[in-house]
Amino acid sequence: MTSELPPSALALGLAIADGTKDPRDLVEDYTDRIAEADPDNRIFYRRTFERARSEAAAAYQRAKAGQRRSPLDGVPLSWKDLYDSAGDETPGGSKMLAGRTPQHDATALARLTAAGTVCLGKTAMTELAFSGLGINPVLGTPANAHDSDIERVPGGSSSGAGVSLARDLCAASIGTDTGGSVRIPAAWNGVVGFKPSHGIIPSDGVVPLCPTLDTIGPLTRDVADAACLYSLLSGCAPISLDDETLKGHTLLVPKEIVFDDADPGVAQTMEAALDVLATAGATICHETIEPLTQMNALTWDSGISLAAVEAWAVWGETIRSKGDLMYPPVRTRFEGGAKPNAGDVWKLIRERDQLRATLIDQLAGIDAIAMPTIPIDPPPIAHLEDGGLAYDRANKLALRNTTLGNQLDMCAITLPAGTSTAGLPVGLMLMAPKGRDARLLRLARAVEKALS
Repeated sequence: MTSELPPSALALGLAIADGTKDPRDLVEDYTDRIAEADPDNRIFYRRTFERARSEAAAAYQRAKAGQRRSPLDGVPLSWKDLYDSAGDETPGGSKMLAGRTPQHDATALARLTAAGTVCLGKTAMTELAFSGLGINPVLGTPANAHDSDIERVPGGSSSGAGVSLARDLCAASIGTDTGGSVRIPAAWNGVVGFKPSHGIIPSDGVVPLCPTLDTIGPLTRDVADAACLYSLLSGCAPISLDDETLKGHTLLVPKEIVFDDADPGVAQTMEAALDVLATAGATICHETIEPLTQMNALTWDSGISLAAVEAWAVWGETIRSKGDLMYPPVRTRFEGGAKPNAGDVWKLIRERDQLRATLIDQLAGIDAIAMPTIPIDPPPIAHLEDGGLAYDRANKLALRNTTLGNQLDMCAITLPAGTSTAGLPVGLMLMAPKGRDARLLRLARAVEKALS
């Protein structure tokens, strides 16, 4: 890794606008890097280079005529392998869906295409998006971008999204987040990952996992890029991030759960980051957040995974007939959703809804909850690929903190907070109640400035 970061997506857009960058040359630069860095297609499962060149040529003509469609017109992006793109196989990272070739772009892809962005291809992911580790021996697992000696897990399920951005194979990437699948690969690969409020961005044309939780979100180099992509994807007004400071803002750090079983180096980095934010003017409160504690127990100790129940409802029939094509640890997670009865599931949903309401009351006067995105460093792939207890433990720890935001219906963002004592990226996560996306992005920008 070089010490000098590649330009942000917005910086590339500005360079296209002022004529110092040609989007056609940009595409050739990226395609060359992809070919060199990803010879075995472990990062990009599908490359849409012909489409990219056509879109870049059109962006060049618009820039020349002064008719750019958005600040990101001509900027190359990568897309997770569950977004429909017309004429391209889109199997959601699974051999079970081999040959699935949509005729139309997903709504999210169509919106960013209309804004002028360039589609480089479809990136690696956990099969059907159901794991926080990003391991996919069936189609290929991209190695974490921050260890050149040991192949470590990239984070999932948007594994290729995180790695493609961290290795400068795109200017930004688009993933999905059902239990942390944008934030986990973002944190472990040292970039920004934003999970908007559920339902803000349409999911039409996206291979589903759990429709009541699935959320579209960007992985970016900085908060400004995330805010811009959020506005383009959602149709919301552009968000001004200027002059935001931490003075007068209150961050609530949970006393329980989120630091449990943390690697010492991760905990040390997180505490140092919180100290920096306090010095910059934020009020840091350490309190018990009972709805988080109770939601964690419902998720991991109740014997019922609501995500697995919904995922099995969506994919159970397919898995029954073609499950032998799956990576066994992921298949086992799906099959766990077949066991609970309807009455127990309904009771759990009602308890979750009550916790959501209680949390909103407890957060009155609080700007965001702050915690480590993931409490551990990314483990070596070889230690986990065979599944078993090591896989299950690592997967739970990868998902534990992030999934609280999905189950409690929050928007959330992870920001690079430094490196652990192992020299690997550590993410700081901020979460806020549903609908406060713009406020959270402004706060995140202030946090980003303080930590930089």
